[in-house]
Amino acid sequence: MLGKLIKHEFKSTYKVGCLLLGATVLITLFGWLAFQSPLWSNTENARYSVNLMDIVSVFMMIMYVVMLIGVVYGTYIYLSLHFYKTMYTDQGYLLHTLPVTKHEILGTKILVSGVWVLLTMIAITLSVILFVVACFTSVFRADGYTMASAWQEIRSYLLDLPAWFNIEFGWDMTGTLVFWGIGILVSPFVTMTILFGAISLGQLFTKYRVVMAIVCYIGISIIRSLIESVSQWLMIPLQNSGVGNYVNFHTVFSLAVTLLMAVVLYFISWMVTSRKLNMQ
Repeated sequence: MLGKLIKHEFKSTYKVGCLLLGATVLITLFGWLAFQSPLWSNTENARYSVNLMDIVSVFMMIMYVVMLIGVVYGTYIYLSLHFYKTMYTDQGYLLHTLPVTKHEILGTKILVSGVWVLLTMIAITLSVILFVVACFTSVFRADGYTMASAWQEIRSYLLDLPAWFNIEFGWDMTGTLVFWGIGILVSPFVTMTILFGAISLGQLFTKYRVVMAIVCYIGISIIRSLIESVSQWLMIPLQNSGVGNYVNFHTVFSLAVTLLMAVVLYFISWMVTSRKLNMQ
């Protein structure tokens, strides 16, 4: 039954999810076109006046960034609304009558939503990489750079970066990269758990539940920021032991705080759906 539940959840979200991924592809093409103007060519020994196409190219580059941000927030907003509608409105009656536990329902929602967020993050990361390569190629086009050579140049720089940090700061980035990798993988699922928890908290109010859910999420974000700010102040002595130790400890601490908040909010969601369910 759990497999069918996951399949149904993917089926009910794939249209908008694929639409957002497709939008990312179009936005990437949009950003690439922004660098096809002579404005971005190597003009060390040439002078020209800026024309309309150059202004349009700058505008397109700004819009590229704005639209990518829109895709990120659009994904979160859509998945949050989908959770609310299928859990706490009339659309959720059938879901709550299925022979599955509340843990299975919540787990399915978090898993599927987290996968969509992770896919969006991967698509945006690839888009930014292609954008940077296109920028590098366009700016140094006069020097004979192509997309392949620009990528090799950037890749070589990134591979040499850990060694440079080790030489300059005595910072072995191996552990840091592992922590960052774990954080990137779990972040979509943790973020959706926190969002769903805030939505569930909003259901405890008798009026303006959507507004109160937003207020709860803002409050959760403020508390999280305060905890991280206090932790940074307490970790000041670690700066004397090296940049690597400071960054690693801060990364682990932030990840632990976020996971703890996610666990607490998950059980709040479970409690609301199990004992305080009051669908509109």
